Amino acid sequence: MNPVVIYSTKSGNTEKVALEIAQELTCNVIKILCDMDFSKIPLRDFDLVILGTWIRGGEPSPDMISFLKQLNFENSNRKFALFMTWAGGGKSDVLAFRCVKQFLELKNQRLLDDCFKCFGKTFGVARRGHPDAQDLADARKWAKTLLSKPEE
Repeated sequence: MNPVVIYSTKSGNTEKVALEIAQELTCNVIKILCDMDFSKIPLRDFDLVILGTWIRGGEPSPDMISFLKQLNFENSNRKFALFMTWAGGGKSDVLAFRCVKQFLELKNQRLLDDCFKCFGKTFGVARRGHPDAQDLADARKWAKTLLSKPEE
C-alpha cells in the first residue's frame, strides 16, 4: 500500500498528528493551503489518502474544504481516511466527518468509517498540552490499522 497524508493546520495541532502518522507509515506528507494549485497533488500515485483537518464550528478547516471542492478525483479503488483535531465541543466532530464524507461521495470516493480524533490545544486553559504524547501514540496506532483494513 502506498499512503499519503494530506492535512491543513492552523495552530500546529493537526500538523503534529500528521507528521506522527507520516513517520509511522513512512510516507509522504503534504500540507495544503487554500491558495494552492491542488491539481499538482498526484493522488493517482497513492492508494490510501489520509486527510487531516482541524474543526471549526462543526466543519473541516477552510483549507480542507477548498481542497475537497476543487480537486478532481479520478475513479479508483483508493481508500480515504480522516483524522481531526478539535476542542471537544458538542458533536462538531460528527458534523465535520459527515461534511468530508459528503464531499468525497459527491466525487464518487469513499471515506472509511474509522476516523481518528484528538483534542488540540485551544484558547485559555482548556485542552492545554494537547495533542500530547498519548494522543500522538494513539494516532500512530490508528495509522497502522489503516494498512490492514480490508476494502469496505
